[in-house]
Amino acid sequence: MRLKPEQLGQHLQQGLKPLYIVSGDEPLLSQELADQVRAAARHHGFDEREVHHVDAKFDWGTLLEAANALSLFSSRKLIEIQLPSGKPGDKGGKALSALMAQPNPDNLVLLVLPKIDKKAQSSKWFKTLDKAGAFIAHWPIERAQLPAWIAQRMRGYQLTADREALDLLADRTDGNLLAAAQEIEKLRMLGNPQITLHDIENSVGDASRYDVFALSESALKGDGVRSLHILAVLQAEGLHALQPLAILANDIRLLLSFSQLTDNGLPADKALQQLKVFWPKKQNQIKGAARRLSLQDVQQSLTLCKQIDFACKGLLQDDPWRLLSQLLIKLCGISICA
Repeated sequence: MRLKPEQLGQHLQQGLKPLYIVSGDEPLLSQELADQVRAAARHHGFDEREVHHVDAKFDWGTLLEAANALSLFSSRKLIEIQLPSGKPGDKGGKALSALMAQPNPDNLVLLVLPKIDKKAQSSKWFKTLDKAGAFIAHWPIERAQLPAWIAQRMRGYQLTADREALDLLADRTDGNLLAAAQEIEKLRMLGNPQITLHDIENSVGDASRYDVFALSESALKGDGVRSLHILAVLQAEGLHALQPLAILANDIRLLLSFSQLTDNGLPADKALQQLKVFWPKKQNQIKGAARRLSLQDVQQSLTLCKQIDFACKGLLQDDPWRLLSQLLIKLCGISICA
């Protein structure tokens, strides 16, 4: 069965399915939806929790053994499967299908994976799981939707704020839901149910933009304004220039290899598989950047990375942060008019 995220709480109060699938690319939403399932499992006596992190070397046989083994600490257990690639493969698909073909009433299975496409949802293993349990898919909160999301979360803490205050909090946290949630927790501690613009200005900093991974993500998307702002915040925070460079250079090398493979005729999906890029969100970033940037652009970006490295090590007399700005401008395709 399919459930919307907002329907999960009420559903769990009415009883449990043998399986819950939480799918999406927003870590905070995945975590909180999974937490609801975990809490309901404990309430219904599933006191033992067993977590399986699936990677390329994962032995799917251990999952079936765990499902059939008696619990050491209680009569019922929660079996949690973290599948970051979103693709179990042939062995994994068969194991998951076998697991839910005849569900053990003493087990509750929670499968957490990124957003899966229609092709995956049409697979045999997914249809078997979908029939046996509940599928909860969540979607990223776009920047335009963020004030409404913040307002809804505030209401959960009996807090209210006017539109101007909500817009400022959305701007300060810049799409980072975890940062927004943390700031709402801080505002709750003020003890004032009506949050004002003044409260936001005094309490909330640029909470979302310290993440070097967010910098690379925005650059691959071609979002020049956000990329340059994140870079400025990272510099102001005293971060060493080598830290953002390491992430950017790694993604640029990945992008270069992808562009070379596809230029030689290899299909995009096969190229990503060969490069071991399995996370759907990352796949989309690489594909999008490759459509925007020429092979020459990517090669020039990599050359800039080497110059930044030399500047950081004193082998080139230049400001590495200025060169990082140039790198972002190149990656985002920003035209600088004289």
